[in-house]
Amino acid sequence: MRILYYTFITAAFISVRATAQQPRQGFDLSFIAGVNIGATTPVPIPGELDITRYNPKFNPRLGGNLTYYFNSHWGIGAGLEVNWKGMKVNTRVTEVHMEIDVPDLGTLTGYVTGKNTTKVSTLYLVQPVYGTYRFRNPKWQVRGGIYFAEALSRKFSGNVRNVDIVVESPLSQEREIPYATFNYGDDTRKFDIGLLAGGEFRMNDHFGFYVDFTWAFSPFFSRTVPIHFTMRNVYMSAGATFRL
Repeated sequence: MRILYYTFITAAFISVRATAQQPRQGFDLSFIAGVNIGATTPVPIPGELDITRYNPKFNPRLGGNLTYYFNSHWGIGAGLEVNWKGMKVNTRVTEVHMEIDVPDLGTLTGYVTGKNTTKVSTLYLVQPVYGTYRFRNPKWQVRGGIYFAEALSRKFSGNVRNVDIVVESPLSQEREIPYATFNYGDDTRKFDIGLLAGGEFRMNDHFGFYVDFTWAFSPFFSRTVPIHFTMRNVYMSAGATFRL
């Protein structure tokens, strides 16, 4: 009887443990809260830009995802999020094509050399679409896919200080400008499309931590002017997840 008793207890423990470790199938609703860290930048960074200071700013990321798991490993999902993306960067620019607004002179277009401060602040409504894979240990999973984003707010502005500008005109001329500003917010694209990839660790059935990486396919600006190189949103996001 004692042997049967211990055999029953052992079998029950193994059964409960296996059930607890078996990942759920079907629909999975989760919510995320995190921050975006990255830049709106040309890739690779051209030699005309020498970064002297970078401030990633505080860029929250909030949203929810609905995932359907076909089995214990594979699933597909989609979400809806609000994403803030932005930065402030100081650079030394060398012959960078820009449009600048100069006090008492108006707008000048040409190649600028000198000190530059750029501020980027955007708010996106984002829909990720992805496939996901859970490992044998279901606490770990990865995902990859694409995202579609619509800009609700777009700001790209800054200033230049103590610069030389070779002005574009029938006869090029060089000017020394102590201070000027620029604002290219109206030149940015309203829609952003890109690649996403990331992973998650689940502490338990409800709470976890994630890391995602996004890389935009579409250029940040809708036209090549005023800046002659292509810029894209390249960001990493990290934070917490919660499942119902």
